[in-house]
Amino acid sequence: MADSEISDPAPPASEEELIRIPNAQFISDVGAFLAGRTADEAIKELDENYRNYKLIEQQLRQDRLRLMTKVPDIAKALSAVELLIQKQGADEKVTLDFGLSQQVYAKAKVKDVTSVGLWLGADVMLDYPLEEAKQLLSTNLENAQKSLEKNGKELAVMKDFTTTTEVSIARVYNHDITRKRGIKPAEREEVD
Repeated sequence: MADSEISDPAPPASEEELIRIPNAQFISDVGAFLAGRTADEAIKELDENYRNYKLIEQQLRQDRLRLMTKVPDIAKALSAVELLIQKQGADEKVTLDFGLSQQVYAKAKVKDVTSVGLWLGADVMLDYPLEEAKQLLSTNLENAQKSLEKNGKELAVMKDFTTTTEVSIARVYNHDITRKRGIKPAEREEVD
């Protein structure tokens, strides 16, 4: 391999991702990497990084699940507001299902609706004119979709970091075993 001690597994996806996710490094020269410390110390450090990567990966997966439920909810609300805007000028009643609680809905016939109530979270609902509600929901949907896309990229980077760290731990461990057994470095390269 290369003369350098450490090389990057992949270029970072963006600066923003670097802030959130610490960089994993592939150890190409294990001997140089272990200079001044034992294999157990190096494995302990790599294992700590590995656990941090797995924790971040778990948080990203939870964020992904939250976003994947949020996007359809926003899209459903947006389509309802768009239907109300279409029927606004017509002289007909629109039948809608209102959610009273989980799995409990009531039907209502409405006519000439000019505003809707949108849940903002934390038990807060605001009344918006239809056009403003449409604009807000469109913006929220776009932001949620962008967040979902960014989350997918960060999750892929995190999987790469996890795999790279696993390989590095294995390389340090194998180097230590071959050193303890007394295998010469040239023979060890054939084993790796």
